[in-house]
Amino acid sequence: MSVFRPFSLLPPALLRQRWWPNVYDLIAFALLIACAVALAHAAMETRAPLAALHADPISLDPARLPDYALRTTLRMFAAMLASLLFTFTIATWAAKSPRAGRLIVPALDILQSVPVLGFLSFTVTAFLGLFPGRQLGAECAAVFAIFTSQAWNMAFSFYQSLRTLPRDLDEVARGFGLSAWQRFWRLDAPFAMPGLVWNAMMSMSGGWFFIVASEAITVGDTTVTLPGVGSYLALAIAQQNFAAVGWAVAAMALTIVLCDQLLFRPIVAWADKFRSEQTASQQRPRSWVYELIRRTRAGKRLLRPLAWLWQRAMCLRFRARAPVAATGDAAPASPWPDRLWL
Repeated sequence: MSVFRPFSLLPPALLRQRWWPNVYDLIAFALLIACAVALAHAAMETRAPLAALHADPISLDPARLPDYALRTTLRMFAAMLASLLFTFTIATWAAKSPRAGRLIVPALDILQSVPVLGFLSFTVTAFLGLFPGRQLGAECAAVFAIFTSQAWNMAFSFYQSLRTLPRDLDEVARGFGLSAWQRFWRLDAPFAMPGLVWNAMMSMSGGWFFIVASEAITVGDTTVTLPGVGSYLALAIAQQNFAAVGWAVAAMALTIVLCDQLLFRPIVAWADKFRSEQTASQQRPRSWVYELIRRTRAGKRLLRPLAWLWQRAMCLRFRARAPVAATGDAAPASPWPDRLWL
């Protein structure tokens, strides 16, 4: 088993050459710093008081669109992270427990048929009451609205992948004595990763259809308009300003292209190694960002401590493996728990 060594025993000249960043490191660090600064700027604006939304209303000036697009992108990715957490917990529970699956799967089917405005009717008041006088309450309501357009599709995809997991792979994992935690990250998640990535992309695309409803919120006498591309587009449509509508559509298209090139396409190229088909794919997905990261020198060495921590986390065993009962010793299961559950 490999052990992380913070210091190398290589000659000093070769060590400096391996640690010295190359041009790919500089480009990768520049992209990383730019994304971090942009997200930090957008996150700081969510802490402003709610009255600031009325003091600085939505403007149709095209110069404001980059900031609006940044705020919208932050909400989309916050909803995506919440959807991933929901998928890993609820979908796994439904796939691993037949009793829970009888309840969770129909519930997800019902929830995905509820329109976004149906959730906004009661979540806006709850989130505004949770963070009184702050924009964070309205931001949480908008993120939850986008979450409802993403989570159900991703949960069904992950559930279906876990249900179709080959039995021989599961038997090998159990034969090696892997705990539930290890089996999830070593077998379940990698097997479901290609389908989950593609469904995450589709869910992100579906979330753009609900941007106007999630950022220009009107529930009863309460009207909250958050800065974003959706509220910009809603105001342009209300004022019948077709030039502003064109600017909003162009900003959305550019944002989608940037998200695809900087995030989703590298993840698709990375997740392709987890495919379990018997035959190789005709054309492997490629990404210039993924190739850029693979060719970095200093970046890889800086990430080695994180990789070492992840390997140590994979060795954790949160629950001891239950002993297997001998054949014929186990008593027949009572049908009453299943009847009570139903």
